[in-house]
Amino acid sequence: MRFESSRPRGIISPRATQVILAVGQRAFVHHPGDSPYPVAMTDDQGVPAAAALRDGDEVEILAWRPRGSTGTRYRVRRHTDGAHGWLAATELRRTAVRPAPSAPSEPSPSMSRYHDIGRPFGSRA
Repeated sequence: MRFESSRPRGIISPRATQVILAVGQRAFVHHPGDSPYPVAMTDDQGVPAAAALRDGDEVEILAWRPRGSTGTRYRVRRHTDGAHGWLAATELRRTAVRPAPSAPSEPSPSMSRYHDIGRPFGSRA
Protein backbone atom coordinates (compact mmCIF):
# COMPACT_ATOMS: atom_id res chain seq x y z
CA MET A 1 0.00 0.00 0.00
CA ARG A 2 1.34 3.37 -0.99
CA PHE A 3 1.11 6.40 1.29
CA GLU A 4 -0.10 9.59 -0.34
CA SER A 5 0.33 12.96 1.29
CA SER A 6 -2.76 15.06 1.85
CA ARG A 7 -0.99 18.21 0.71
CA PRO A 8 0.76 18.56 -2.62
CA ARG A 9 4.49 19.17 -2.65
CA GLY A 10 5.59 22.47 -4.07
CA ILE A 11 8.71 23.02 -6.08
CA ILE A 12 11.48 24.37 -3.91
CA SER A 13 13.46 27.03 -5.70
CA PRO A 14 17.22 26.90 -5.21
CA ARG A 15 18.65 29.69 -3.11
CA ALA A 16 21.08 32.09 -4.65
CA THR A 17 24.59 31.09 -3.75
CA GLN A 18 26.40 33.69 -1.74
CA VAL A 19 29.81 33.86 -0.20
CA ILE A 20 30.18 32.57 3.38
CA LEU A 21 32.92 34.25 5.39
CA ALA A 22 34.27 33.73 8.90
CA VAL A 23 34.89 36.41 11.51
CA GLY A 24 38.55 37.45 11.32
CA GLN A 25 38.85 36.45 7.66
CA ARG A 26 40.09 38.92 5.07
CA ALA A 27 37.86 39.55 2.07
CA PHE A 28 37.66 41.90 -0.87
CA VAL A 29 34.91 44.27 -1.91
CA HIS A 30 32.92 43.05 -4.89
CA HIS A 31 31.02 45.73 -6.76
CA PRO A 32 28.19 43.95 -8.54
CA GLY A 33 28.11 45.32 -12.07
CA ASP A 34 30.38 47.78 -13.83
CA SER A 35 29.12 50.95 -12.20
CA PRO A 36 31.68 53.70 -11.47
CA TYR A 37 30.04 54.37 -8.09
CA PRO A 38 31.64 52.94 -4.92
CA VAL A 39 29.98 50.47 -2.54
CA ALA A 40 28.49 52.30 0.45
CA MET A 41 28.91 50.87 3.93
CA THR A 42 25.99 51.28 6.31
CA ASP A 43 25.74 51.77 10.06
CA ASP A 44 23.81 49.52 12.48
CA GLN A 45 20.44 50.99 11.44
CA GLY A 46 21.11 50.62 7.69
CA VAL A 47 21.85 54.30 7.06
CA PRO A 48 24.72 54.84 4.60
CA ALA A 49 27.94 55.71 6.42
CA ALA A 50 30.44 58.34 5.31
CA ALA A 51 32.96 55.75 4.09
CA ALA A 52 32.59 54.08 0.71
CA LEU A 53 34.61 51.22 -0.76
CA ARG A 54 35.87 50.55 -4.27
CA ASP A 55 35.89 47.20 -6.03
CA GLY A 56 38.90 45.20 -4.80
CA ASP A 57 39.45 47.04 -1.48
CA GLU A 58 40.68 44.66 1.22
CA VAL A 59 38.57 44.40 4.37
CA GLU A 60 38.52 42.29 7.53
CA ILE A 61 35.31 40.61 8.72
CA LEU A 62 34.47 41.78 12.25
CA ALA A 63 30.97 40.29 12.68
CA TRP A 64 28.05 38.90 10.71
CA ARG A 65 24.29 39.10 11.02
CA PRO A 66 21.81 36.75 9.33
CA ARG A 67 18.93 38.72 7.83
CA GLY A 68 16.65 36.01 6.44
CA SER A 69 15.35 36.72 2.97
CA THR A 70 17.24 40.02 2.69
CA GLY A 71 20.59 38.22 2.97
CA THR A 72 23.47 38.05 5.39
CA ARG A 73 25.28 41.26 6.34
CA TYR A 74 28.93 41.48 7.40
CA ARG A 75 30.54 44.14 9.58
CA VAL A 76 33.85 44.98 7.95
CA ARG A 77 36.87 47.21 8.56
CA ARG A 78 38.98 48.60 5.73
CA HIS A 79 42.71 48.01 6.27
CA THR A 80 43.97 51.27 4.79
CA ASP A 81 42.22 53.70 7.14
CA GLY A 82 40.22 51.62 9.65
CA ALA A 83 36.79 52.74 8.37
CA HIS A 84 34.10 50.26 9.37
CA GLY A 85 30.50 49.49 8.54
CA TRP A 86 28.11 46.83 7.25
CA LEU A 87 28.10 45.26 3.76
CA ALA A 88 25.83 42.69 2.15
CA ALA A 89 27.28 39.24 1.45
CA THR A 90 26.85 39.88 -2.28
CA GLU A 91 29.24 42.83 -2.00
CA LEU A 92 32.15 40.65 -0.81
CA ARG A 93 34.38 38.00 -2.39
CA ARG A 94 37.32 35.87 -1.26
CA THR A 95 39.77 36.66 -4.06
CA ALA A 96 41.53 39.95 -4.80
CA VAL A 97 40.68 40.04 -8.47
CA ARG A 98 37.33 39.63 -10.12
CA PRO A 99 37.07 36.12 -11.59
CA ALA A 100 37.40 36.20 -15.38
CA PRO A 101 34.66 34.59 -17.41
CA SER A 102 35.73 31.14 -18.50
CA ALA A 103 36.39 30.85 -22.20
CA PRO A 104 35.86 27.58 -24.04
CA SER A 105 39.13 25.73 -24.25
CA GLU A 106 40.53 25.07 -27.70
CA PRO A 107 42.66 22.03 -28.47
CA SER A 108 46.35 22.69 -28.89
CA PRO A 109 47.66 22.81 -32.49
CA SER A 110 49.58 19.55 -32.03
CA MET A 111 46.42 17.76 -30.89
CA SER A 112 44.19 19.17 -33.61
CA ARG A 113 46.47 18.04 -36.44
CA TYR A 114 46.06 14.40 -35.40
CA HIS A 115 42.32 14.70 -35.09
CA ASP A 116 42.00 16.41 -38.48
CA ILE A 117 43.65 13.63 -40.50
CA GLY A 118 41.96 10.74 -38.69
CA ARG A 119 45.19 8.89 -37.94
CA PRO A 120 44.42 5.38 -36.69
CA PHE A 121 45.48 4.41 -33.19
CA GLY A 122 49.09 3.19 -33.00
CA SER A 123 50.24 4.54 -36.37
CA ARG A 124 53.13 6.97 -36.61
CA ALA A 125 52.93 10.46 -38.01
